[in-house]
Amino acid sequence: MRWKVLNRGPEAERRKNVRGQIIEPSQGRDRQEVTSFRGRHLMACYIVRNGVVVAREEIEVPISSD
Repeated sequence: MRWKVLNRGPEAERRKNVRGQIIEPSQGRDRQEVTSFRGRHLMACYIVRNGVVVAREEIEVPISSD
């Protein structure tokens, strides 16, 4: 399993924090992340078998300052 964390747009560029690579899990199959960006976020999970993506799923995660 792999994860894609995407930061893009003017705010990410200003902070020099543009991201979009597919990365390894941080714990088991899970990926823990922290963010200083508020608003709508998209997390994508990829199942990779023998170097080929065989499944993909996305979920929208709203982040607020609360």
